[in-house]
Amino acid sequence: MEKRDELFDWKHLRLWRISAQADFFSKIVLVIYILTAIAQLFEYIKNNDLYISNLTNSIFDEPIFILKAFSHTALLILQGLIYYVILRGVALGLNMIVETDINYRDNKNQEGEE
Repeated sequence: MEKRDELFDWKHLRLWRISAQADFFSKIVLVIYILTAIAQLFEYIKNNDLYISNLTNSIFDEPIFILKAFSHTALLILQGLIYYVILRGVALGLNMIVETDINYRDNKNQEGEE
């Protein structure tokens, strides 16, 4: 059987690259969702003439209106956090698979040398 001196083979490298991409995209997705939520909140305020001077009056006159605006914003941020956690979990899981396989191979090689 052929003995390999390399730590990473092509399978490990492919999983590691996918893990790095998932980690990178998790941060991008979170930032995009937060920016989208903030933009939607500003658009909602602008379309309904809820500027700072009118905001205090609108809170008491139409609390459901304000609650609806902030709940949509919170929903978008929560969706972004869920996607972030999922992508981070995929990245960490793939890293664990690669590390476990490398450690298993290293232990197997050490037992074979003794």
